[in-house]
Amino acid sequence: MEVIDQFKRLPDSEQGKVVEFIRKENSAKVRYADDESAKAAGEAVFEEHPELFRKLAK
Repeated sequence: MEVIDQFKRLPDSEQGKVVEFIRKENSAKVRYADDESAKAAGEAVFEEHPELFRKLAK
């Protein structure tokens, strides 16, 4: 909360610099699963929690 409060006190131009920095840093770290990996992860979750998904399907 302290960081957010400090951010809100910055002038608009400085807030823009912070936002741009965060976007730049996060864009380099975002990874997406390919279709095969996503499917395998979904199947693993379904196998681990079958009763939960049966209840959700109702």
